[in-house]
Amino acid sequence: MRDYTEQIREFWPTILRAWEAHAGKRPVIECDLAGKKVRAYASREYIDSLSERTRERTRREFARTMAEGGIMVFVLDTKNRVLQSYCFPGVRAAGKSNPNKPSHRIANPRGLAKGEVRR
Repeated sequence: MRDYTEQIREFWPTILRAWEAHAGKRPVIECDLAGKKVRAYASREYIDSLSERTRERTRREFARTMAEGGIMVFVLDTKNRVLQSYCFPGVRAAGKSNPNKPSHRIANPRGLAKGEVRR
């Protein structure tokens, strides 16, 4: 599993702005490393697009993260064919940002095959 905390740190102000703009809809945030973009997605649709193998686990992690006042961030690394999630509990409740302390990660939640990138 790759460590993307440094990339998340670089995007963190934009991640927080994306979250704040859509917080009422409980989004997931995606950081596209190749495109250098941060996007907020409707959590239900985004999680439903994941592979069957990881969908339920991701739903549970998302629910737990939301209950803890946190943010779920997916890092999309098309160069290495990786989609990896990071959960940051308590970010909203504390009113602080700390991209250095994710609580857990799910590697390759969309089950990408070699050379495949799905949306």
